[in-house]
Amino acid sequence: MLRWAVTMAEVRRGRRAAVATIGPLVERSRISLNGIPDIAWRDPYLVGFMLTLITIVARIESRNLRDHDLGVVQSQAWGAITGMDADLIGEDALTLSTSHPREFQYGCYSATLVASRLCGSAAVASIGYEPWQEAMSADERAFTGDERSMTSISNPVTGNWTDTFDAFIAALPSAKLP
Repeated sequence: MLRWAVTMAEVRRGRRAAVATIGPLVERSRISLNGIPDIAWRDPYLVGFMLTLITIVARIESRNLRDHDLGVVQSQAWGAITGMDADLIGEDALTLSTSHPREFQYGCYSATLVASRLCGSAAVASIGYEPWQEAMSADERAFTGDERSMTSISNPVTGNWTDTFDAFIAALPSAKLP
């Protein structure tokens, strides 16, 4: 019973940190972009970006969080941040993390850059993340999918939220620009 309570406290701490850190950024983007289409949250780039960012923030806050408890943190935080049903992300996460499409990998890479700016490079490195353990080649970064250039989504020098998140959402065909 005590072990369960400690585990749930770690899950709660990680989820709260992720929601408190990422939620306000998403809300600011939602306002500046005149909304975020629901379909965007299931895009491989954004799934990789959000889940990696949630994971990094949660692990920095809750270092004793075990891998199998991380799925709970990810789904609960993703649901709270996006306003979507938290059950939707599980299958997407499993499918994309197994198949490794380039958009998903680039979303993960972009999240490490943003996390380094939000939490500090040392904190991100201390939990085993570095802006991308599997360095992407220039060819992979130049991937173009449904007419959106991945090179234009993120500025690798700055890792700004606007460059990695807002630019991606604004480039979606279903985006409602102000």
